[in-house]
Amino acid sequence: MGLYNIIDRHFLLPVGDLIYGSEIARQWKALRQAEYLPYQQILDIQNEKLRKLVKHAYDSVPYYHKLFDNLGLRPEDIQEKEDLIKIPVLTKQIIRDNYDDMFSSTIDPKRFRKSSSGGSTGTPLQFCTDNHEWSMQRASTLRAWESYGLNLGDRIFSFGGNSIARKKKAFSMKDIYDRVIMRNFKFNSSEVDKDSLKSHLESFKRIRPVAVRGYGSSLVIFARYLKEVGYKPQGIKVVLTTGEVLMTNYRKELEEVFNAPVFDAYGAGDGGIVSHECNCHTGLHITEELCVIEITDKAGNVLPDGEVGFVTTTDLENYAFPFIRYHVGDMSYIKKEPCSCGRHTRQFGEVMGRAGRLLYNKQGVPISPTMLPMMLYPHLDYHCLEYQKEYNKIDRFQIRQDSNGDIQILLKMKEGVNDTAYREEIVENYKRHFVGSEVVLRIVDDIPLLPSGKEDYCVSEYNYKS
Repeated sequence: MGLYNIIDRHFLLPVGDLIYGSEIARQWKALRQAEYLPYQQILDIQNEKLRKLVKHAYDSVPYYHKLFDNLGLRPEDIQEKEDLIKIPVLTKQIIRDNYDDMFSSTIDPKRFRKSSSGGSTGTPLQFCTDNHEWSMQRASTLRAWESYGLNLGDRIFSFGGNSIARKKKAFSMKDIYDRVIMRNFKFNSSEVDKDSLKSHLESFKRIRPVAVRGYGSSLVIFARYLKEVGYKPQGIKVVLTTGEVLMTNYRKELEEVFNAPVFDAYGAGDGGIVSHECNCHTGLHITEELCVIEITDKAGNVLPDGEVGFVTTTDLENYAFPFIRYHVGDMSYIKKEPCSCGRHTRQFGEVMGRAGRLLYNKQGVPISPTMLPMMLYPHLDYHCLEYQKEYNKIDRFQIRQDSNGDIQILLKMKEGVNDTAYREEIVENYKRHFVGSEVVLRIVDDIPLLPSGKEDYCVSEYNYKS
């Protein structure tokens, strides 16, 4: 650990907490102390937090107050996580239909952090958190990274979509946090033509990162370029992947090019899920201090460990906009066997359903499926509230690429919406990325779901051949 790492950990991060009103340093310390607790103690922590959350939700959140009254439930009926079966599952559509009733009336709106799911399950969801929730999730990530040998203050090269790296007109406080405290330098993976990749490589050389982070498919695009130009990265400790199913061949490619182990992660800001691989690489350890995870069928019945079902989460930290028994939209299972690393937290097995395959335009430029939802926003910016309003006029969508490489955009719109200018903006976004492809936008009455209930928003029959 170098001097910058020591200053960052003991001075810059605590000062950043004071400025932002966050508590990352304190929660990071608490999570480190809890990392190897016996599972019964983890359950005790969960159940105590669950009781407090349920009482808060009933007392201050109109949706849950009405739900409990309609079911004849009282907060004291939920004493431990096994009692959650008494509560129906929460879906994205239920949240959209009851959005104004999902907020706590006792939390100062000034403390709300407006957020959006990343869109990897097809349709981003608008919701809120607060600084406490934000701090807990980042503290959990720092705990995992530390176990890989990555120290706070080590330089990180992040290569991902608009949620990771977006163009901004001005340098913000968030940029200061990213670059000074996290030393996380972010680059947009939607820009992957030869000239952009060359520019990314120059930035990579200048930064001299210790870690590389991003969507697996996006990092593979960059890794293949490094291999093509004969550049061999030096000094990389870890490759951190997130946001997609990490395909086995992608892991192998990344390890070969960066000469470092790959550690995968799975999370959901809407639902408070944070999970990371450990050094055993046998699954994804759930940060169970932050959430209760159930694997259920579509109706919400809990399935045995080892059986694949819907990831259903109760976020124990989000008091501003509570998620109780929330269907994230992914499918997975809980591993039956405990991990040999010594941690007692449960592990996800394979997380299924998130796209992780590459698409190509007619020039052979690869495009991560993670970028497809972003192209439905003007200027690819889903952080802009004005653009979020436009995007929210879409009920569901699907992008189809035929065997010739041409694109068809299917939109199921909400009733009464017919914004021609916005639809033209969408078509132009896709044309800029899929150069030379015919791009057609169609408004449809329905888009069939997969048998799992997932939205299959990316369908491609195109196989680019140079």
